[in-house]
Amino acid sequence: MITGIDISEKNGQVLLDGTIGNDLSFVYIKASEALNSEDRCFHENITAARKNGLLVGAYHWLHPRLHVGQQAKFFMDVVNNFNGMLPPVVCLNTHRDSLSKIGQNVKTFLMILKENVGAAPVIYTSKDYWEKYLADASWASEFPLWLDFPGSNWPPQLFPWAGWTFWQHDYAGKIPGIHAKIGVNLFNGSKYELEEMVIQ
Repeated sequence: MITGIDISEKNGQVLLDGTIGNDLSFVYIKASEALNSEDRCFHENITAARKNGLLVGAYHWLHPRLHVGQQAKFFMDVVNNFNGMLPPVVCLNTHRDSLSKIGQNVKTFLMILKENVGAAPVIYTSKDYWEKYLADASWASEFPLWLDFPGSNWPPQLFPWAGWTFWQHDYAGKIPGIHAKIGVNLFNGSKYELEEMVIQ
């Protein structure tokens, strides 16, 4: 397994210089949220991460009650070009919709991204959120899982996945060389396997 981080403007200015020596391999960076909220540090963070040799990806905080087609377009417009990046991520953890609608709305958002980006997006979620709102979403197995499960205990299995691809085990971790507290994650595979996920 290899280590990566996730950051947004909430972390303040994250200086990525020298992070290669700290055994970091990837960084996921917030690009957007809802219909029109662009992360102010996205492009700056992307540039810095690439300059320092990190694999990069972008994520969107989905508000399932809002028009998911417009959200997908907004996310894609902010990122502009996903080539050379890790698969995009949809974050599902705080915002919700009615149980009768949320599954279809989330699936629609993911399928729009998949068709336009050419790669299956990653679903970021917690066990509690998923089991409350999307417990019967068997279709989700075609999308990699990024499990929000802080702590040192091994993450539980979550239906319908056989296992997780990414695991966020710390919300406010400290990485040598980075002053801000950031999300720390593991990728369940090798550096080569992660590189194989990069969109061409």
